[in-house]
Amino acid sequence: MACRQAVAGALPLKRMIRYLRHEQIDKTKWDACITASADNMVYALSWFLDVVAPGWQALVEEQAGEYVTVVPLPGTQKMGFPYLSQPYHTHQLGIFTTGQSCPGVREKMLELATGRYKFIHSYRFNKSDTASLEQLQEKYDLVARYTRYLKLDKPYPELYKNYTRDRKMNLKRAQRANLSMFESDDIEPLIEHFKKHIEHKVVGGVAESTYQMLRDLFRVMQERGVAQLIYTTSGGEVNAGCLFFKYNNVISYAFNSADEEGRVANGRTLVLDEIIRQHAGTGYTLDFESPMIEQIEHFYASFGAHRVKYFALRHNALPLYVKIIRNLRMKVYRTFFASGVAEEV
Repeated sequence: MACRQAVAGALPLKRMIRYLRHEQIDKTKWDACITASADNMVYALSWFLDVVAPGWQALVEEQAGEYVTVVPLPGTQKMGFPYLSQPYHTHQLGIFTTGQSCPGVREKMLELATGRYKFIHSYRFNKSDTASLEQLQEKYDLVARYTRYLKLDKPYPELYKNYTRDRKMNLKRAQRANLSMFESDDIEPLIEHFKKHIEHKVVGGVAESTYQMLRDLFRVMQERGVAQLIYTTSGGEVNAGCLFFKYNNVISYAFNSADEEGRVANGRTLVLDEIIRQHAGTGYTLDFESPMIEQIEHFYASFGAHRVKYFALRHNALPLYVKIIRNLRMKVYRTFFASGVAEEV
């Protein structure tokens, strides 16, 4: 796709959008584009994608040899068809634009992505895409979703005032429960805790490769100094753990686990309050990465976090017989795992 944009005092510049295989991507140019974009987020950086989606591809708009708009494509093949979905441990991706992006580039990127992939399952866009995608809902299957943000731009006492009455009460309970809270560089207790107490609730289960991906990701994030892992224990036993990623003034609540004791003692409340306390008045934003589960969203809202809208793309151009097989499979899941945890967990 070519786009022409007049530049004062110069001839029009021709812009090209290209599909790039993984080995064709210039990762230095890629990361420079992400860093310059309106929604510079850790999930879209090349080194993050290399862990969560090895072999990822891309759509790239270039100008004068530089990347000015990029779309990460963590695509695979399933049943012989090109398939695009959101990688594990990756809250949002989408279309990353800069000041040099061509007008209308988001719509063209959607056209190219849906033309390339026969099936797209809940590919999630960053919040800077939201206003443009609002205008494209009639043309594409874009589903509105929400996360919760808490701006940490005020002193802690002011942030604490915005906690709901119940959250303040549960925080006091956690403080009275004599929980031990500490930071750690060992993710194994969190993974083992999740396996024991949460995995059975996840629809379809959790593959060991997904846990290994989390180990690899934590190691890379540690090396770059952007991971923070906090546990609470009682009697020497872990009852809650929370993993955070910190990048570009955003703290992402990336992964967590709590058992019954941890929930009753409000271990995660204690940890989240500690994160808020540590970063109060810094200008950071805490992104709770809220799943579309009412009870969990209510919990995050109780810290004073507000709703932020973004979109997820769905697309199904599979042959009829494949659609029938998939629909039957999903019907079985809904029948036998109706009470399971949503896919984002």
